[in-house]
Amino acid sequence: MTVQGVFGPIDTSELGQVLMHEHVTCADWSMRMNFGSRFYEEAVVADMAAGQLNKAAALGVRTIVDGTPVNLGRDICLIREVARRTGLNFIASTGFYYQEEPWLAFRDEEQIYDLLMGDCTDGIQGTDSKPGILKAGVGHAGLTPLLEKVLHATGRVSAQTGLPIFCHHDPSVHSGGDILDLFESCGVPANRVILGHSGDTADLDYLTAMLERGCWLGMDRFGFCDRDLGLEPRVDTIAALWQRGWGGRLLLSHDLAAYLAFWDSWETTQNSDYLNLEEDYTFIHRRVLPALETKGLDREAAEGLLSKNPRAFFEGL
Repeated sequence: MTVQGVFGPIDTSELGQVLMHEHVTCADWSMRMNFGSRFYEEAVVADMAAGQLNKAAALGVRTIVDGTPVNLGRDICLIREVARRTGLNFIASTGFYYQEEPWLAFRDEEQIYDLLMGDCTDGIQGTDSKPGILKAGVGHAGLTPLLEKVLHATGRVSAQTGLPIFCHHDPSVHSGGDILDLFESCGVPANRVILGHSGDTADLDYLTAMLERGCWLGMDRFGFCDRDLGLEPRVDTIAALWQRGWGGRLLLSHDLAAYLAFWDSWETTQNSDYLNLEEDYTFIHRRVLPALETKGLDREAAEGLLSKNPRAFFEGL
């Protein structure tokens, strides 16, 4: 069985260890075009991303799923360049994030559907790279009318193409059930959906209820332990779900970017010691896997979260 990579199909047996939700960059195109090197320099971002991801490759990572949606600055040419420079498999996304914006608000569902289908059938940004996964997002406000429209279009694309969906969600507002209901109304079974950022909560009852629906949980924000829910509660939640028998439905990642332009200024980023950050694409290997071992998961079981589970997800199990 294969999954679509940026340079063509990848046999799922060749995925190896997978970071299921990362970004090369999230940097708005309007800001890039208007402010140039005051906001972004592509050659520098490529150097940073390649350098950081080569460190992850040295620890055993083989595949990166770049979860950057169109309206967070997805850049397929940059992704392809970093893929060439690292030798890693890259799987790109198509879809839209959850912000309320006029470019989506004033388009009907058919137009949004057609734009996403174009990426899937014709390639992204004039290249022959096609997405291997769809991206959607639901924020703290839940399923707004705009998001219902966007997610319905996304679900229809998924049902037609067979591509799975990663959906950013805020577990604090318990929107997972509504998300799964909407996608199922489009013909997308729960086992083709990742409820992203589920590791942001320690609410085991909610997470278990979502797993019982048949979906996957993204325990995928280990790049935010220094400013959000800390490392220990995230690891405790994974261990508790494992003990309840749900270890085979959890997907690990960091949700990092070499340049995350939401809050990190370009000046600070380019002058950082970017090859020696505490929270980088190697954090799971350096800190999370050893922490899981202390909770009773041996290294083989913990590493299965990075290899067996992503393969099973892409194979539709």
